[in-house]
Amino acid sequence: MNQIKKQIKQLTVEEMLELNTFLIQQIKFERSLAAQKMKRQLFVGSAVNFENNDGVRVTGTVKKVMRKFAKVETSGAIWRVPLSHLSKGVA
Repeated sequence: MNQIKKQIKQLTVEEMLELNTFLIQQIKFERSLAAQKMKRQLFVGSAVNFENNDGVRVTGTVKKVMRKFAKVETSGAIWRVPLSHLSKGVA
């Protein structure tokens, strides 16, 4: 990782912008693959886990699966969670 950082420091601004664009595209692609994979596994009533805004692991039940998000009911609320942030779990 240190070698990569050293090489990045030697890049011009234009090269760094091009690298940034590439990295953003790659991250979006990886997230979309994860979301597609999760969407194939999710059904209404599935038990799932996710991290809330405070970093606490929350368990809930899927109430609705949408294109990029799922509505997940927990003990106290209904959350709108990105599919890529969900993992199958035991309720």
